Order: sequence, then C-alpha cells, then structure tokens
Amino acid sequence: MKKLFLFLVVCVFLAGCGYQPIAHQANKALGGKVFVEVKISLRDPQNSVELKDSVSRSIFERLHSRVVDKQEADSVVEVELQNVLFHTLAENKTGFATFYRCEVNVRFKYTNRYTQSTRIFSKKGYYNFSLGNSSNITDSIRMEAINEAVIQALDGFISQVGIETF
Repeated sequence: MKKLFLFLVVCVFLAGCGYQPIAHQANKALGGKVFVEVKISLRDPQNSVELKDSVSRSIFERLHSRVVDKQEADSVVEVELQNVLFHTLAENKTGFATFYRCEVNVRFKYTNRYTQSTRIFSKKGYYNFSLGNSSNITDSIRMEAINEAVIQALDGFISQVGIETF
C-alpha cells in the first residue's frame, strides 16, 4: 500500500511540474516523419549499412517518429561514421588483450524542412567489451561493438536536439 501511495505521489508531482522526457522535445524538433540518409564510409562500408538500420530503429523506438521517404519527411537526418578506434583496456596473464573499448565519432546533420534550419553535431560513442579467453576481435564482434557505440552517440544526438528546443 505504501509503495502504491508513493508511486501516485511521484506521478502527480511529475505531471504537476510539467516534466516532459527529452525525447518528446526532440520529436517536436524533428517532426513525426524523418528521412535517414547515411553517408557510406569507405573504411567501414558494412557498418555504414548497419548504421542506417540502427539509426532508423532508434528514431522509431525512442522518438516514436516514422522513417519515410525524403519527399514526405518533416526533417532529414544525415549520419556519417567518421572514425572508429579500438583501445586495449585489460590484458590476461600472458599479455594478450582481452578487454577493449570501441570509440566512434559520428557526424549528425539534421535539417528541418519547415523552418529550413540546419544543425550539425559531432558525437562520440563508447562500448566496452570482453573477448573472454580469445584475444582476436572477429568481424561479428567488431561490428556489434561499433553498432553499440553508434547507438550511444545517437542517444547523445537526440539529447542535444531535445535540449535545443527549450
């Protein structure tokens, strides 16, 4: 009973103070229909294709916006994977690296069709991962690490867009 009462008090407080999630503000800035354009990286063409899927999925899940054709879109988001780095964080007893950090730099450019405003952001994303007993980074592990780091960079982009709408 106490937990239910506490939950209701918190809900009333948040509703009363006008709290809105940052994704709601970002959705206002980007609009309900978004076109995602990914510039293919010559160094990582496979990840660039995966990047478009990740960004489209995140826009749908986080902002509840539809990903549409360019002609229908309220805004256009251009995404470019600029840099991918892997850093060794830990080694095993024999000196082989077993724990890594993947760091990506992603450039986001969005243009609102109605206001004709264009903003450019460069965001970094990180993802730490372990190789376990192996010391080799396979293609699948590499791609997963890059995708997770890009999603973190995308969250930073969504936050930045949401903050600028205040």
